[in-house]
Amino acid sequence: MAAISALLLIAAASNAVSKGSGSIYISAKSAIIIDARTKKILYAKNTNLRIPPASTAKVMTALLVLEKINLDKMITVSKKAADVEPSKAGLKRGVQYRAGDLLAACLMASSNDASIALAEEVAGSESEFVKLMNEKAEKSGMKNTCFVNATGLPSKKIKQYSTVFDLAQMMRHALSEPKIVELMNTKEKVITGANGKKIRLRNHNKMLWKKPKAVIGKTGYTMKSRHCFTGAAFSGGRRKIIFAVLSSRKLWQDLSILVNYGLYKSKR
Repeated sequence: MAAISALLLIAAASNAVSKGSGSIYISAKSAIIIDARTKKILYAKNTNLRIPPASTAKVMTALLVLEKINLDKMITVSKKAADVEPSKAGLKRGVQYRAGDLLAACLMASSNDASIALAEEVAGSESEFVKLMNEKAEKSGMKNTCFVNATGLPSKKIKQYSTVFDLAQMMRHALSEPKIVELMNTKEKVITGANGKKIRLRNHNKMLWKKPKAVIGKTGYTMKSRHCFTGAAFSGGRRKIIFAVLSSRKLWQDLSILVNYGLYKSKR
């Protein structure tokens, strides 16, 4: 059944891409594909539509962590971090974890507890960390983005939003960080806290298990945002396209379509 499903997905992607006309059909409300070398936009759909970015916001969290703290530093998990709603790695209050392991949990397993623990270590509180997120977003050219937390979770007080154009800019910066690329490319990893308890992480990006194309990135989902993703696709060992999707109803099908189309267009 898995093999049949995979074949159906590939067929759907192929049928959805009209290479002659340049038209593709996806369920996402908003999407963008950018040629990684020329920075030319290869595909655009509602690129400035403001939508909550869900856990794709964790890419900005990761960028600040790499900028501000040593990954070998031991971080103690607070009550706030341990009590946050899922997705969670299952971190225990008062237990210390290596910053690099928390970063892996943040990027691979989209762990909200790890994201908050890292934010508190960097800035003293999540609210202060958010100020750094928005400052960095502005400096990175993300003019239609407002972060309100380190996790991408919905907020009742302030509207959190971004656009696929801004997320693609964020991903472009993230791809210059070898550690982010390494973790986004890692399927599974085991981390261990100071209490000796092992935690198994599994990457939420199902595209890592699809061959032959190499697709890395960060997933996101909330009821309001639907499925979100920002990432890059490689061919021949080289990065070819950077892309982002917001509010998708059929994420993996949409990504297959976008990647096939983007890699085709980048060869022209």
